[in-house]
Amino acid sequence: MLITLELANTIVKRAMSIIHHNVNVIDHQGIIIASGENHRVGERHEVAYEVIKNRQRMIIENTQQASKYKNVQLGINHPIIVDDQVVMVIGISGNPVAIGRYAELAVLAAELLVKQSLDIREMNWQYRIRDLLLKQYLELGDTPKGIEARYQLEQQDINLSEVVLPLIINIETGGNLQSRTIDNILNELSNILKSQRVILLSTDEILLLLTETKEYEQLLNKINAFMETQLSHYTIGVGIESDAPTVFRQSIFMTKEMIKYCKQFHPMLRIINGKQFAFSGLLNEVKGSHFTSYFNQRINKLLAFSTGNTLLKTLSSYIDNNAEINNTAQTLGIHRNTLTYRLHQIKEITSLDPFVFKELSQLMIALYYHQKTSD
Repeated sequence: MLITLELANTIVKRAMSIIHHNVNVIDHQGIIIASGENHRVGERHEVAYEVIKNRQRMIIENTQQASKYKNVQLGINHPIIVDDQVVMVIGISGNPVAIGRYAELAVLAAELLVKQSLDIREMNWQYRIRDLLLKQYLELGDTPKGIEARYQLEQQDINLSEVVLPLIINIETGGNLQSRTIDNILNELSNILKSQRVILLSTDEILLLLTETKEYEQLLNKINAFMETQLSHYTIGVGIESDAPTVFRQSIFMTKEMIKYCKQFHPMLRIINGKQFAFSGLLNEVKGSHFTSYFNQRINKLLAFSTGNTLLKTLSSYIDNNAEINNTAQTLGIHRNTLTYRLHQIKEITSLDPFVFKELSQLMIALYYHQKTSD
């Protein structure tokens, strides 16, 4: 185990708050990496080096003993051993008689912090394995290897046959976030969900598995409020509720496509769902199909008519008003009989009847493609 500078400085700060004497943290090579006396950082601590070799505490009781070594003061130097290896030495400066009973507290604080760090690393490692298994299932599906990954996920309390609502947070950083920042985001999201079902799909994607699907809007608002404090660019995509692994995969792929679509056409939106964009997203996916020629021709026929622009505006308002005659007429500022006459004209020109739902749907698709072309 390599001791991070962050952990070393935390140990110094905590220990010195207990004993009010200088504390040094020396790494496994005998170099001071954190100290209450900043000028000592980077120095080689010869006594600590002896402690590492002998794996035993050394006490420097007087100046005569200290003079045998370079850069050494009176004090107690204690090894911290993990997995049968000395990972650091805690040096407490001062008269050993005066600091003896307090030194044990400093050593205990260091040992507890090291253990806590190890526990967090072990937990994070387990979560990263779980993340890799989920990514493997998403890639391989119900192949033998994919099924094996799904089985191992179940051993880690991720059962894709249970009812779950997936959310994907695209954090749009280009992979430039520091791992510590990502860990903080993951931990806080786990606190919001009150669950560890927070998956790191990639450096730019976080997957949340919501099991309390009926209350998801409240959680969604909390998640969004938190993300606003962390990042300026992100998108939260709400998937479809699933109760089977295959549906879960489809939900993930759909949500990814939806996020990609919205980042292109609606980049300012933060929360998106299928109700908003499944229709337009699907039409955008097939815009290269030859079938679109049929829909484009409907609009071209309208525009070729003498009052084509007026009829197009009427059709757009009619669709926006959910095909309600009175509301549409009011919006356009015309009599309902005039509206009805125009709708019959649209039928004659396009061969699609606005009063028949399936044919109105085709007119809506035709209008969508026309508006996208005009934008």
